Amino acid sequence: MALAGSMLAVACAPEPPAATGVLSEEYFVSARVDEPYLLRIRVPPGYDPSGARRYPLVVQLDPTFAGLEQYAITVGLVSEAAAAGEGPEAIVVGVDYDDPTLRERDYLPPEPPDPTFDGEGADRFYRVLTEELLPELQDRHAIDPQRRYLLGHSNGGIFAWYAALRHGSDAGAPPLAGIVAADNGYPEALFTYERWHAERSEDWPLAVYATRATYNGAGQAVVFDAMIDRIEGRRFPGLRLETEVLETDHGGAVWPSYEGGLRFLLGEAP
Repeated sequence: MALAGSMLAVACAPEPPAATGVLSEEYFVSARVDEPYLLRIRVPPGYDPSGARRYPLVVQLDPTFAGLEQYAITVGLVSEAAAAGEGPEAIVVGVDYDDPTLRERDYLPPEPPDPTFDGEGADRFYRVLTEELLPELQDRHAIDPQRRYLLGHSNGGIFAWYAALRHGSDAGAPPLAGIVAADNGYPEALFTYERWHAERSEDWPLAVYATRATYNGAGQAVVFDAMIDRIEGRRFPGLRLETEVLETDHGGAVWPSYEGGLRFLLGEAP
C-alpha cells in the first residue's frame, strides 16, 4: 500500500538550512528505462574530485516531490552539521524526474513479488541504481564506497526498505551501507522480502533508521511495529537499527526523519 497522508505541514514548515558547497543539475540516461533521470548534485566546499579524500554519498529519493523539499532539507542538514563540526561533509545526489508521477513506476514492488528480482517496478529501479547510477557516480566523484546511503519518505521509504532487504540476495559487498525509511507504508511485499532475506542470509550488515508519524493512525502503527519486531527477533549481528515515532503528520515527518537519520548514519565529523 502507498501511504497518502496529510501534506498540511508543508505550508508552515521552516525554510531548509542554507546549502554550502556547489549545487548542479544534470541528466542521467539509463539503459533500462526510456525517460532520463534529473540528478541534483551537491558537492562540499573545496571539493576536489581527484584528491585523496573520499566522502560519504547520500542518495535522496523524491527530491522535490509534492513541495516537500526533501533534497533541499537533506543538503541543508548536511551543510549545517558539517559547518558546525557536528557531522562529516558529504556528496548528496537527488534522483529526480521531469514527470514526478514516474516515482510510482520505480518505487513500488511488483505484485506479486518476484523471487528472482527480475520484474519491473522496484526490481528494475534497483538495477538502475546499483548497476548503472552508483557505478557512474563512483567513477566520477570522490565517494567512499563503504559509506553510501539511501534516504526515502513515503513510497520512497518503501523503496529504501526494498533496497535494504535485497542485500542478502546479492553476491559481493552490499551496494549501500544504510538507509533512512521515513514514514512509509508496509505492503505485504516488504514482509515477503524480509522473510526471503532471513531464509537466504544469517546476517544483515546494514544501518537502518525507520520512522513513523503518529497522526497516521493505528493501522500504520500495527504494521510498523510488526516489521520492527520481526527484524529485531532475527538478531542479525551486523545490523544497526534505530526507530523513532514522531508526533507529526506525514509531510511533517520528513525533516525530523532525515535529521535523526543523517546523524545516525553519518555520525560525528572526522
